[in-house]
Amino acid sequence: MRIIGLLVFLFCCICGSAENCRVSGRIVDKKNKQALSNVNVRFQGTTIGTTTDDNGNFHISGVTEGEYVLGASLVGYEPKNQKIAVFSDVRNLLIEINEQSVEMDQVVVTASRTERDLKNVPIAVQVINSKTIEKMQVSTMRDLLEYELPGIDFKNNGGYANINMLGFGGKYVLFLIDGERMAGESFDNIDYNRINMENIERIEIIKGASSSLYGSNAVGGVINIITKKPDSPLSVRASARTGSFNEQNYNLSLSTKQKWGSISLNGSYKMKDPYLLKDTEPMTLEYDNGQQSEQALKETYIAGYTDYNINPIVMLNLSKKLQVELKGGYFFKERDPGGIDGKKVRDHFIDYTAGAKAFYTISDRQHLSVSANYDMYEKYDYYKLLDEREKKYANNQMRFSLLYDYLIGGRHALVAGAEFFSEELMTYMFESDGSNDKRNADTYSVFAQQDIVLSDQLTLVGGLRYDYHSEFNGHFSPRLSVMYRPVRKITFRGGYSGGFRSPTLKELYTDWYHPYGGGFQIKGNTDLKAETSNNFNISGEGIFGKTTVTAMAQYSLIKDKINNVWVHSDTTQYINVGDAKILSSEVTLSHRFCRSFQVKGSYAYVHDNLKRRSIVRPHSATVRGDYTSQLFRKYNPGISFSGKYFSGMNIYGTGDISETDGETGIEQEVSEGYKVWYEPYSVWRLTLSQPLPFNIILNAGINNLFDYKPKFSSFYSSISPGRTYYIELRWTLR
Repeated sequence: MRIIGLLVFLFCCICGSAENCRVSGRIVDKKNKQALSNVNVRFQGTTIGTTTDDNGNFHISGVTEGEYVLGASLVGYEPKNQKIAVFSDVRNLLIEINEQSVEMDQVVVTASRTERDLKNVPIAVQVINSKTIEKMQVSTMRDLLEYELPGIDFKNNGGYANINMLGFGGKYVLFLIDGERMAGESFDNIDYNRINMENIERIEIIKGASSSLYGSNAVGGVINIITKKPDSPLSVRASARTGSFNEQNYNLSLSTKQKWGSISLNGSYKMKDPYLLKDTEPMTLEYDNGQQSEQALKETYIAGYTDYNINPIVMLNLSKKLQVELKGGYFFKERDPGGIDGKKVRDHFIDYTAGAKAFYTISDRQHLSVSANYDMYEKYDYYKLLDEREKKYANNQMRFSLLYDYLIGGRHALVAGAEFFSEELMTYMFESDGSNDKRNADTYSVFAQQDIVLSDQLTLVGGLRYDYHSEFNGHFSPRLSVMYRPVRKITFRGGYSGGFRSPTLKELYTDWYHPYGGGFQIKGNTDLKAETSNNFNISGEGIFGKTTVTAMAQYSLIKDKINNVWVHSDTTQYINVGDAKILSSEVTLSHRFCRSFQVKGSYAYVHDNLKRRSIVRPHSATVRGDYTSQLFRKYNPGISFSGKYFSGMNIYGTGDISETDGETGIEQEVSEGYKVWYEPYSVWRLTLSQPLPFNIILNAGINNLFDYKPKFSSFYSSISPGRTYYIELRWTLR
């Protein structure tokens, strides 16, 4: 902080040595020329700014001589940046800004692996931008996805979060950070604590198969987290949050952008205590023969955590055509399972990342990038009383890639590339006696995707990827999509995509005795076949004034689906269980009544043919309303009210019950199928955001506003402890 203070002091001294000028002007709506009040006006890269009055006028004093970029922003309008030269007083400056569509025009990269305008991407992409994340005021990636997207919910498997996105579990959903895979998994999921919510520029989501560009694990979709990049000579962001169950969340980000490049350093510290869920009603098993069995009431601890991370990034402009990016990262987490167990043994998780990427501009229409990335994720048993730890798991991933893109004739986009991906996994689950062992697999890939613009209304996309896996040889993944825009505000997309998923190292080689639940063996299967799939999708989007409507549907046929099933009374094994069919759909509607008030609602439906093996809630819906008061000009408060609904579902299993033989009259134990009904439920949030002087923002909120608690705790129930509270302060220097 002393260094930051010194930099600010020197900056002020330099500014004070030059002649001060005055800049004044007026901001109006470009369409109707009406004056706009409460517009934030600021010189980019400085802390100098103001807001417009009721007549749209602004006045800024104390501006030193020089050339500036003057930015104007207002909720409901497109940001406007205008270059001005200040060598004397500037008067009567007129700035016209455009009213914004409900959905902004944004640049995305995930659908084509190159930068493209969202409205022109032939593959449906959903974007959650940084403003939406700030409004939601969530502290974890899990909360963001679960509250914002109707087709996503999380289950509590073994005390770890387990995602389900439109009928697909974690092993079918590929998470990326700036296009790079993340090492480490628990119950087929990444470690969501690794993601720093304060450093996200946007999240790009492709729902449906994307194996033609991303290979295995992208059958259910891709979630690409794009981090923030420096955009001013000096930027400092800091936040502090405290809440229920001793929640603490502290973040600091420092960055600078210069002619030679940029540097950014992001760090965070988070913690939350474990909490206890207590059953209020017994879980009831309804057997196929009509009998019912009530389980004993129990208590379940939901694990707490303490973690911190630091991520430096350096971008160097070596020439007008060549830029090089170097990045690294360190992450540590201690997981506290709670209760007596948490006092004895805890889990330690450590992750190291390092990467380098070079961007070369061949011409205005041709670009080449080369990247290398390394990610190592480790797990330890930490014996707290002894202050000793034992390594139990290590996942190392290396990826090298070459990517070329070419805009042919100024319209047709071609992207082609090659990748090498190597993964090594060491875990105690590979040997029955619990000793550690290693397994590894390599994948070599080449791919290409071509966008052909036949007219302003019609675009075709063809893609093909070939992966050679060291265990499962070669596989082709094709894609054929079409985008049709009959008028400027209406867009239809549809197509076919082939998918595949090679078995994971865990599915192939696990051989572990599980000591809990009565004790049983979990076995892998080296005879597994790779899953293949045919995926069909259709979507539509319409912008009607201040209303936007989007709808999508996808149908997936998965061949040789891999599941873990009981093969004996004491053994469960990964096998190819057969074919699966998944139908999912989603509809979203948003409307902006005025620049102060906007509402958004969405609904998702999922159906599969897994019958008694299905674990999806078929219906879910979200709703959110955002209101920003216009009474206090620069310090207008914002209020957001949001909720999510989950439908009920039946979960099936097999258990032992006592039956009396009709002939002998002898009572005996027999296996019988049963079902458990999980009730529908909804959770709601209320948040407040209040700007304060000195670029400080006060946030506060209530999670689970109506205090919903599950009647009993299980893998498939909510893990909410009930109503919780938080308060947060944010500060920004730009």
